[in-house]
Amino acid sequence: MLFLCLPVWCKLLFAIFRPPIRTQRMPLHRYPFLRLLLPYMGGVLLAEMALPEFITLFLALVIVSFVLVLTHFFLGKAYSTRWVFGFFLSLGLIGVAVLNVQYRRPIFQQYHLANDTNHYQAYFGRVTDPPVAKEKSTSVQLQLIATLSENGIQPLRGNCLVYLSRTEDTVAPAYGQIIGFYPVPQTVPQTINPYQFDYKTYLSRKQVFNQVFLKSEDWFFTSLHRVNPLYDFSFRLRDYLLLSLKDNHLDDDTFGVAAAILLGYDEKLPAWLRQGYTAAGAMHVLCVSGLHVGIVFMFFNFFLGLVFRKGQRVVLVKTLILLSLIWFYALLTGLSPSVQRAAVMISFMLIGKLFRKKGFVLNSMAASAFFILLVDPLVLFNIGFQLSYLAVLGIVLLHKPVYSLLYFKYWLPDKAWEISAVAIAAQLATTPLVLYYFSQFPTYFLVSNLVLVPLSFVVIVAGMALLIFTFIPFIANYLGWLTWGLIYVMNSLITSIESWPAAVLKGNYLNSTEAILLMLLIALLYLFFVGKKKLALIPALFSALMILVSISWRNYANHNSRSLVIYGINRHTAIDVIQGNQHLVIVDSALKADPSSLHFNVARNWVVKGLSESPRLVDLDSNVQAPFIHKSGMLLRSCDKTILLWNKDNSRKFAWKDADLKTDVLLVSGNVYEKLEDLSQRFNPSVVVIDLSVPGYQATKWKAKATQLGLKVHDIRDDGAFILEEEI
Repeated sequence: MLFLCLPVWCKLLFAIFRPPIRTQRMPLHRYPFLRLLLPYMGGVLLAEMALPEFITLFLALVIVSFVLVLTHFFLGKAYSTRWVFGFFLSLGLIGVAVLNVQYRRPIFQQYHLANDTNHYQAYFGRVTDPPVAKEKSTSVQLQLIATLSENGIQPLRGNCLVYLSRTEDTVAPAYGQIIGFYPVPQTVPQTINPYQFDYKTYLSRKQVFNQVFLKSEDWFFTSLHRVNPLYDFSFRLRDYLLLSLKDNHLDDDTFGVAAAILLGYDEKLPAWLRQGYTAAGAMHVLCVSGLHVGIVFMFFNFFLGLVFRKGQRVVLVKTLILLSLIWFYALLTGLSPSVQRAAVMISFMLIGKLFRKKGFVLNSMAASAFFILLVDPLVLFNIGFQLSYLAVLGIVLLHKPVYSLLYFKYWLPDKAWEISAVAIAAQLATTPLVLYYFSQFPTYFLVSNLVLVPLSFVVIVAGMALLIFTFIPFIANYLGWLTWGLIYVMNSLITSIESWPAAVLKGNYLNSTEAILLMLLIALLYLFFVGKKKLALIPALFSALMILVSISWRNYANHNSRSLVIYGINRHTAIDVIQGNQHLVIVDSALKADPSSLHFNVARNWVVKGLSESPRLVDLDSNVQAPFIHKSGMLLRSCDKTILLWNKDNSRKFAWKDADLKTDVLLVSGNVYEKLEDLSQRFNPSVVVIDLSVPGYQATKWKAKATQLGLKVHDIRDDGAFILEEEI
């Protein structure tokens, strides 16, 4: 049916986007980078699905396309064939994007660790970032450079995430130091639980494919250093400025916020404050983003304007100084995608102003995205990159229409409404992705932005002045107190807003299709109300209908299903028994006492399934009677299946003479000795499930015995969470 309607929809969309008769076409020549960006982004998306075997095909596509582009550019002058140039240029950009992504994969890199299955006596790597201290370990990212074997030193390539165990005597390596270690780096494991954050893919897009855990005796310092002078200076300066903040009355919570806002250093930011800013819809204030870069630009532009007078040479010097300061600040704060976007856009603006060229914001946005993706195409999948560009796009396109809805005669309410209009525009543009990634919506984002955006401006200005005048103790002392007071007020406002009723609407999940449809709906409504495209209303209503149908069907399917999930949580046992929108979780006593690990690993699955994020937790030893579960001792009945819980406590209490029962699932948990032959004779399980509370060496024994007896084995380490499902 959908294919039969396709011609009608094509005609309708053509009518919507076709310019009205007797009106001028959209001047696309003003946005050349937009025409380059779209096919290149399409190529990056295609590269995620393309197999390495087709790399030659895409290389040929690039060569042929650019040959045809050059041929048409020099020989093809006919107006009727002008589309040929754009068509083959787009094909060439798609091919370039695919090649740019594919050639970053380990399979195309010589001496890469991911392609090397050998074990060596020692590995050597350079520390590429300052170490990050955690509760029980210190994480360090290494750029591998060599290995030591019987044949001597051999080259090695690749990045590795290293976790160093922390003791009182441990001294973490500094940036640029080359260290050696003995254990073999392991491939980053796959995601185990349903809908859990895919850490493996996240790291692979940062070109990190391996990790290793090192005790103090597993690694050693070498006498070698290899640093980038600019990075080294920025890291040292950041450490000095962080100490300056501490020395000028900023401590604990205020220091964490100041370090995050001014320097992009959020390692000392308390979790409760991070949650508070997120709940208030003001996380963009806390993280260094385009807002901060813009304020820093205004700050330095103002002071340089006082120093330099007018004149072409003076303008050139001022522009060069501003460019240097903006990019050094971007480097100092970690070069996050949003900071890169703002720095590139400001750079284009300054260069255009220097040559007296008028720029267009959309073209500057497209240009910044194109060059960022050209350097690192995989940043397209970075959440910060996506939200940053969508927020700016929303502000550019929606701010004026929203602002024009209300008129205020006096300056103060007019400015308040202008700030609110910016917040509404940004929130409208980013809501589909926010619901897709985080499944929550900040109810009072208007209030928080109305107060915190002006206040954050003052905080950044005061904080920057503190960092600049830190070498003058008298001035720095007063600026420190001022910054402390402003941040204290800001934190108090955040905690107050977070405590308001229904401050965050949680559980509002959208899948990828629904998020795309919601983006399409917003775009069509923009065309209808702002672009005066009346025909856009029909596909807008259809998009809204499709969203409602998709959400309703998903809720119906969740409500009419019954399932049992045995999760993979390191050193713990967790069994989630679900019926419709009700569920309870059977856990070991340690996990029941501190369920934070449970929430971290499986809360996303609860949101997707429409379940409570605060379920009833039942201890493994408890008996349970409920409409959808019956548990007595070591036996559990749910989803028309019988599960035998076999752990150390149950094995001690178990009376073999009483055992005569057919079970469907044998769940092995804890450090329990293998007795599978006896268990299989008594219970005849259909499948043996081994969870992550079983030590690795014991799991190997259970798997080997199961294979010997011809039993099916599901090792959660390798196969992911064990799931039983049925319809009600």
